[in-house]
Amino acid sequence: MATLELINLHCHKRQDLTGHDEARLTAGGVARTYVMDKGGDKSLKGWNSVFTGTTTVILDEMNGDNHTRIGSAPITENGNPKTVDFKTSGAWYTLSFKVS
Repeated sequence: MATLELINLHCHKRQDLTGHDEARLTAGGVARTYVMDKGGDKSLKGWNSVFTGTTTVILDEMNGDNHTRIGSAPITENGNPKTVDFKTSGAWYTLSFKVS
């Protein structure tokens, strides 16, 4: 059993051409939406998820009830990097995390 500790979400390039992104991050069955702009950071401290084996983190950009998948990443109990990039042709986000 491991604990996924989310640390920070950074927006390098937003999906929306005008306005803000509504970035919905899903981890451990919990989804939270953040208003993001290019160069912006959101602290995720205090968001922890317990899992066994592998869990998946998903990032979507919301437009009302519709979403665009920016990316998903499997996180394992060991051997993970400290960051994962979510990229499409229109967006680029970096998620920082820790597994213990």
